[in-house]
Amino acid sequence: PFRPALVRAMSQTATSLAAVAPKTVSIQTRGSAASSSSPRVAQGRTGRPALFPSRDTSSRPRRAATVVAMSSAHDNSGMSDMERYLFDLNGFIVVRNVFTADEIARANAAIDARSERIVERKGDLRLGGNKGDPLAGDGVTGRADLGGMLEWPAPDRDLFRSVLTHPKLVPYYHALVGEAYRMDHLPLLIQQAPGADGFVFHGGKMNDDGTWCDELAYHWNQGRMYNRLLAVSVALTRTEPGDGGFCVVRGSHKSNLPCPPSIQRYEEHRDLVDNPGLEPGDVLFFTEAATHGTLPWSAEHTRRAALYRFAPATSAYGRAYLTPPHWGGMDDLTDAERAVLEPPYHQRLDRPALTMGGEVAGQRRAEFKKEHDAKVFGSKYF
Repeated sequence: PFRPALVRAMSQTATSLAAVAPKTVSIQTRGSAASSSSPRVAQGRTGRPALFPSRDTSSRPRRAATVVAMSSAHDNSGMSDMERYLFDLNGFIVVRNVFTADEIARANAAIDARSERIVERKGDLRLGGNKGDPLAGDGVTGRADLGGMLEWPAPDRDLFRSVLTHPKLVPYYHALVGEAYRMDHLPLLIQQAPGADGFVFHGGKMNDDGTWCDELAYHWNQGRMYNRLLAVSVALTRTEPGDGGFCVVRGSHKSNLPCPPSIQRYEEHRDLVDNPGLEPGDVLFFTEAATHGTLPWSAEHTRRAALYRFAPATSAYGRAYLTPPHWGGMDDLTDAERAVLEPPYHQRLDRPALTMGGEVAGQRRAEFKKEHDAKVFGSKYF
């Protein structure tokens, strides 16, 4: 007897919620299956076949997918169902063929032209421990670093600046850190010569003392992924599984305990560690909430990767944005690039943000509110 009343109440509630629901935007998404024109995503532990979203599973039974309404502020629908599953499961994904062979060749040539600026880590700056340790490499050769790529003249800077607003990457930034995403660290060129040491595993959502590491946190809430700090690495050279370079403890972004030191030093449970294969032009996304590091480089060629970190609009880990000449103070930035280099503040305070299509948009604060704040604080923004 109560069912008709219950149905009416639910219908009225749904109508009321629809009336006050935040406005959403219509965006083009990749859908739940990879198309021939979309980047290919692959994952797989060494020695196992890779998973591809394009694999035919039409003959297999499948549970109905839950449809979740996404707001324009943080929209996971920029990723396919498979990509979202793999990232949430493992803490990382690889997007294939983002950059062409010509783009990679030009970027490497630009680095070669500045090889004298590359700084090798020696002595206390070495990252893999002492000679004989599992991550120490040959015990002598250190990882080498280079910065300043965004400030290089065109065309040498082109690939490195394009990472900020690349049309193939923006949907992932929206999905993983939010529409008003910002670059948080200055880009870093990482180079490992043969024999170079690795990097003791670090990161993770738990500090070593077992306390919550909020500044690196990952969580899932109401169908969406949230990352406080997202790492994005552009492969400039080939990595075969087992060569070394980037590695990650799969699924560790969900661990509720700190990573044991013996795993951090790569002494125990090496089977938990994945060293994904990468081709030049691939882009690796991983959450800093996952325990990750670098294995010593064992291949005959030198490894190169350009590493970036991105964060939500209101979050900051690095402080380079306080030095505008090396951040957003470059005269020849596009409006889109400048938006990504904005310092941390909320989107509703006239923050420029990139749409899924790469246009600069954003919320506007009412003028009468800014006029009031100017009278109160001497500034239009509190």
